[in-house]
Amino acid sequence: MASAVPSASVPQPAAFQRFLRLVRPQAGAITFGVVLILLATAVTLPAPWIFKLVIDHALPGKDLGKLGGLLALFAALFLARALLTLWRNRVLQYAGMRVTCDLRIALFRHLQSLSLRYFDANQTGKVISRITQDTGELYSLTNNFLINLIADSVTVVGVLCFLYWVEWRLALAVTLVLPLFVINYLYNRRKMKKEARVHRDNWDQVVGFVQERVAAARVVKSFNREAAEGDAFAVGINADYFNFSRIVMRNTQLSVIADVLASVGGLLVLGFGGWLHIRGEMQVGTLVAFNAYIVYVFPPIVRFVDLTTVFQRANTSLENIFAIFDTRPEIADDVGKPALPAPARGEVEFVSVSFDYDLEPPGRGRPRTLTDVSFLVPAGGMVAIVGPSGSGKTTLINLIARFYDAASGEVRLDGHDIRSVSIESLRGQIGIVLQDNVLFSGTLEDNIKYGRPDATREQIIEAAKAANAHEFIAELPDGYAALVGERGSKLSGGQRQRVAIARAILKDPRILIFDEATSALDTQSERLIQQAMERLMKGRTTFVIAHRLSTIQMADTILVMEAGRLVESGCHDELVARGGLYSRLHALQFQEPV
Repeated sequence: MASAVPSASVPQPAAFQRFLRLVRPQAGAITFGVVLILLATAVTLPAPWIFKLVIDHALPGKDLGKLGGLLALFAALFLARALLTLWRNRVLQYAGMRVTCDLRIALFRHLQSLSLRYFDANQTGKVISRITQDTGELYSLTNNFLINLIADSVTVVGVLCFLYWVEWRLALAVTLVLPLFVINYLYNRRKMKKEARVHRDNWDQVVGFVQERVAAARVVKSFNREAAEGDAFAVGINADYFNFSRIVMRNTQLSVIADVLASVGGLLVLGFGGWLHIRGEMQVGTLVAFNAYIVYVFPPIVRFVDLTTVFQRANTSLENIFAIFDTRPEIADDVGKPALPAPARGEVEFVSVSFDYDLEPPGRGRPRTLTDVSFLVPAGGMVAIVGPSGSGKTTLINLIARFYDAASGEVRLDGHDIRSVSIESLRGQIGIVLQDNVLFSGTLEDNIKYGRPDATREQIIEAAKAANAHEFIAELPDGYAALVGERGSKLSGGQRQRVAIARAILKDPRILIFDEATSALDTQSERLIQQAMERLMKGRTTFVIAHRLSTIQMADTILVMEAGRLVESGCHDELVARGGLYSRLHALQFQEPV
């Protein structure tokens, strides 16, 4: 069975090469943008030579016509550069944002395909950071990095070639400084990569911490932990601050050294060029132009140092993103699997099923979550699952819905091994109502029809009535258009449960699962929900997990779980008379002597 968590990240070259494949759909736009970059760079290069012509020819000859022509040419070149730059930015920014949006969509779709085990192992904030911040770094890579790298590279190469043509000795003096920039970068590259990785890991922890505490604001306040959580957040932020400070100082050091080297290069040009002019081997205009041209050489090389920071951040983000893409879903809906015949009859069978949430084999003293569980539920039967906490009750329903696959044995629906049919057809036959049902931000109508988007308003209202939800919805000012807030925060617990039941009713499943659906509710809400559940269970195979044994005494079969094993099964009266675990649980709840 494949792990839902990759063992290692993608190496740097592979990550960047895969990124190039990602941008392939925008290759035409990016190529056109590169052409515009080259044109904008080309029209800029003659500017310093115009200075030379003005100084060496127009001014000494007091030729106003030549001066005016040169100034007009200078203005035309920079106007053309401005228009080309505007066009270039528009093309490349569109392409960069399109690549980023497509990547975010592909990443989110892939996350939707991953199994629950992946989300069990990874902090929510960390996953969110991949879609938001990591993909944002790639936008910087396709714009700031790409534009500056190409424009500056072409400028440096073009200017150096031109300078060698004008005065090779002076150009050689400029070239001798360039290897020092490379040495400066190579000396710091490995540390930059390591510090960028540490910074991203620290930031993932900070984002995950914030997401958890914001989602659990009621818990934090109920325990008066506001100040303590603020202190804990400060510790995380400060840890990232000190690491990021090292990154800033290293980048500053790189930039300062590069700036000093550029100044040294300028000094060489000025000194050597001045000596050549004194000897009568170079005109003043040529020296001025040369000094203007080195502005096109050294500042871009200094910017290359800054670009390395952008590249390191983007490369770290690429490794994170491709680590997710390389994660294969444990529960894969293989193409070609047949659909489960619909509607299903609802017969569910477990045949010697064992399972453990940890993919590693159980060690000594650590039993499996489920061990050799077998039972048969006839179509339309009501089954209650009881047992102490941690006995494997919820795991049973997770396997029925195929949120996880059994390590051994089979789970069958109407005689079909559920691994042999498509996941979509299987889950289309199952409706689940949990103890803490999640409602999505949006309207009540949107939440009720979540599993059946094409439902009509009449069908939605009928489902709400069957769930005893229509009355409270009708009393709201906006009715079915009322917003429920994040996770249904604007509704009471009982109201959320009734909306969840309406959602299940509208889906019209053949198998129903109620996981502690009434345990946290008041008596009135519980009564309303039990009425809705009874309507919903008619003619359907139903699994009910409940700690309140009074709610499941009418079940056709009661499965009693303990330490991952099915230790008893039967109806209520049989199990009480048997004097086993169920009888003891019943006696504890109703204060009866055993």
